[in-house]
Amino acid sequence: MPEINYVTIGYTKKTHGIGGELKLIIEERYLEDFLKNERIFIDVKGAKVPYFVDNIRGKGEMILKLEDVDSREAAYMLQSREVSLREQDLVPDRERELDVEEETLEYGHLEGFLLVDKTAGEVGRIDEVLDMPQQEMAFLQYRNREVLIPLNEQFITAIDERAKKVFTDLPEGLLDV
Repeated sequence: MPEINYVTIGYTKKTHGIGGELKLIIEERYLEDFLKNERIFIDVKGAKVPYFVDNIRGKGEMILKLEDVDSREAAYMLQSREVSLREQDLVPDRERELDVEEETLEYGHLEGFLLVDKTAGEVGRIDEVLDMPQQEMAFLQYRNREVLIPLNEQFITAIDERAKKVFTDLPEGLLDV
């Protein structure tokens, strides 16, 4: 049996939402290869495990849904892993069509930062920055509930990169929704 060679094309990041989705980063030069393959390989305990792609959305940092990964817990087991394709699955250079420029989330770097509100004080750590149709939102835990906070110039008063804190002046009642 011939040896299979794998090429690492990117990696999974954190889980996204509760339906088994993962954030995904694919190296720009392998984006076309990734988009033209329905199966990827994820490194699990040193083995390349095949997964079929159910759905992909987003630009830059994509959101990936795999077949048979239907819960946040199942996706959690696959976060922060290398994503590969078999060498034979790569698109030959002469057949390449894409010349892609990557687009990233404006506030994506705030994941892990502590959100501090002018009125409410320390709200919590930002678990995830979500790309919603209307704007980017911070997903975090507040008083044992999951909350979404709009990330925009209107609400953010300052960002302290060194202390990893985001200072906001949120509208009254937003944290109670």
